[in-house]
Amino acid sequence: MGVRSKIVAYCRKQLGCSYSYTPSGGKEGSSYNCSYLSTCAYKAAGLTIPKWQGHQNGDGSQSDWVYRHGHWTTDPSKLKPGDLVFFGTKRTNTTHVGVVSKAGTVPYIIDSTPSRGVAERKLPLSAGFVGGGWPLKSLPKEDATVVDYELIKVDKIVTVKRGGVNIRTQPSTKASIVGAYAGGAKVVIDRIVFNAGLVWGSYVGLTSGKRRFIALADCTYCEVG
Repeated sequence: MGVRSKIVAYCRKQLGCSYSYTPSGGKEGSSYNCSYLSTCAYKAAGLTIPKWQGHQNGDGSQSDWVYRHGHWTTDPSKLKPGDLVFFGTKRTNTTHVGVVSKAGTVPYIIDSTPSRGVAERKLPLSAGFVGGGWPLKSLPKEDATVVDYELIKVDKIVTVKRGGVNIRTQPSTKASIVGAYAGGAKVVIDRIVFNAGLVWGSYVGLTSGKRRFIALADCTYCEVG
């Protein structure tokens, strides 16, 4: 999993966490203010960025890093997963930050607000969006495993008909393989996602605690019952 994928994956894992009003910014896995979420997400990907989003903090702020040391843009369509986006009255007076989770003409972001906690939504252009981008001088290599997907909740048992059904970290044939199921194995899946022409079953691994994916295809390899 590449850098951008790791940033987005961390943010997705925090969905549903509450907003934090504490001076520290929150507690990982439980509560976050907007800046703490972006800082922790980058840390999870092995990157260090300033702790606070506000430009008023000068060169030590996330927004200033994007503008002075990174790749600033005011065009939403140029934003990529993992980029930071800022809101306020102008670039030099920002009050909120989010993380791009899904690229597009109008991308999706994950952010933490008092009214919703950590949640995903379409970039609210009318809410004072002033720009954003990658906060570091060197851009990460394009990551083939960055996948934009929406998981559909299910409660199904998958029976593997033949061996060699790979277990992957993302719903993509380019994602890392972390294991495989032999024929006859039964897997309880709680999510289904359609991506790149394939149907994927998903579950959280008991040992790893991480979400895993297996390609169900058109039930050639697996039977959902």
